[in-house]
This record gives sequence, C-alpha cells and structure tokens, in this order.
Amino acid sequence: MQHIVLVLGLVASVYGAGELSIIHHPGSIVFKGHDAIKESTLPEVFSAALGFSTEHFSHWQGFYIENPFNIPEAIVTVAVDGVQDIGQNKGHHYPLLTNDDENRVFKALASRISERYPDEEPSLVRIDFANGLDDVHQYSIFYGIKSENPKHVSHKHLKLDVEEDRTFLKDIALLNAIIEKVEYRAVKEDFVPDVYWFKISSLHSLSDLHGPNSTETQEAKKLLQDTIVRLTDAFVKQYNNHVLVSVITSDASHTRLRRNILATSETDSDKPKYNLASTYSKDYPVIFNIILWFSIVMLFAILAICHVTANMDPGRDSIIYRMTSTRITKDN
Repeated sequence: MQHIVLVLGLVASVYGAGELSIIHHPGSIVFKGHDAIKESTLPEVFSAALGFSTEHFSHWQGFYIENPFNIPEAIVTVAVDGVQDIGQNKGHHYPLLTNDDENRVFKALASRISERYPDEEPSLVRIDFANGLDDVHQYSIFYGIKSENPKHVSHKHLKLDVEEDRTFLKDIALLNAIIEKVEYRAVKEDFVPDVYWFKISSLHSLSDLHGPNSTETQEAKKLLQDTIVRLTDAFVKQYNNHVLVSVITSDASHTRLRRNILATSETDSDKPKYNLASTYSKDYPVIFNIILWFSIVMLFAILAICHVTANMDPGRDSIIYRMTSTRITKDN
C-alpha cells in the first residue's frame, strides 16, 4: 500500500493534480470506471464522442460508444484553473493528469472540426473570463451582453470590497449572462459539431487568499457548481440532449511552481543523468521493416546464386566457359 501511495505521489508531482467531470452526455455514449486520464488524451475523447476517428492511440478505457447514430453535436467545457476540484457531486469523475494545457486541448479539437467541415460555420467558442467582455464580444452569438455586475450574484461570505472575491463574482455574473443568451436560443442544433469552452481562473486567487477549506472558498465553489448546472440545462435544452458537458479542473499551476522552485535550487552536478533512449518518428517501424525484409530477401537471393554457380556444369551450362575455352584454344 505504501508503494502505491508513493507512486501516486510521484505522478502527481510530475503532472499536477486535476479532475475531469462528465456532467452530462447522451445515452448513446457511456463513461465507466474511475481510471486516471492524461489531459493530452482529452482531444481524442472529445473527438471520439463527436464521431471522429482518433489520431492517437490511448489505453484509457473509461469511454464507450453504444450508438454511433446518436452522438453529441456540441462539446461544452468549463475549465477551472488553480484548484484540484470544485466539489461537484453530479456526474462521472476521473483523476486528471495535467500534462497539457487546456487551451491546446481546445485548439486541437477546434482544428479537427474545421478540417472536417471546411464549408460549414461551426461555433468554436473559447472565452477566458480573465479577459472579461473582450472575449465575449468576439462572438456574434453573444451580442448584447454588456454587464458583468457582481451585485447580481447572491452571496453571503464573499465580499465585494475584496478584489479576489469581486473578480470571481464578476466571472459568475458574466457566465450567467451568457447562460441567459443560450436560454434565449443564441445557440441551436444545426447538425454541425460545435465547441463552447469557458475558462475560469479567479477561483485560484480566491482560494489562495482565504484558504482551500475556508467558508469563502466553499461558497465560491457552490456558486460555480450551481451556475454549471444552469449552464448544462440551457445547452441540453437547445441541443435536444445532444451535448457533452464536462468540467476540467487543474492545480498544475501550483505544482509547476513548486517544481520550478526545486529546480532552481539544484546545480547541474546534482541533477540526475539518465541513459534515455533516442526518440524515433512514427515512420520508423515502416522504414525498419522495409530495410529488414529487403536485406533478408537479398541475402537469400545471393546465397541461391552462389549455390547455383558453384554447382554449375561448365561444359554444358556455361556459355561464358565455352566461348572463353574456344578463344583460348585458338590463341594457342
């Protein structure tokens, strides 16, 4: 048992702690088990959920498709930075190894949709609430959202005169304004895959200020949970249940900070030197097999030629011998 805890601790120190929560999905796809998943695998999971062929093989077995004719038409994800989880009880949860950045996950997914639907106009939305209305106004479907007033959010322990609290409440207010647009049919099912990606970083600083177990942090998480439930209901209604809603939490920023501090305290002589193997391209197995089997065929061909030549009857089989023999006779 101690060895397992040690291994899990080493994994967490390398990748950082996080969680993938599947809040809603159609009945055509199934999420099972609680195996850990790498963040770099998420583009493959979301692509498979949309019915796309995956580009990379994964051993993760927490996802299955039961009906390929009733797949989601939208991916809705809330990425929460700086916390390991938000205490969400609803949904299916998996430990997340944060070996990638959530922005790259979104870009990979958006790129695959654009490649498969070059003549369509899928909704590929990514809003970082740290940028406020600037990100929101990039998308015409959310035209008209003007307010992010935190006074509209009901709260008890959080205080508007505390900057970290006020920033978080502004993010919740803005997310609620987006939800209202969704509820008024700003988005709709059009049989083209869509992605809606929302990043919230303000809970990070709030948790650092008050502490992860403080009443302020717990209230903030509860506000975020309730808002995500409302967001889920809005998208499920507009997409007729053909939507996959997930929450990604990542505490990698704290883990990477600790790793960077430890790294700067080490000298070059203290750093372990590993005898790592060389990295090969994906074409290496193909090239290796071509060279290997060509070499084997050539080897046996040469052996066959040598055997036939050694056992040749020079008086009957070799025209070279007969012509050379005649010329030698004339010369004599």
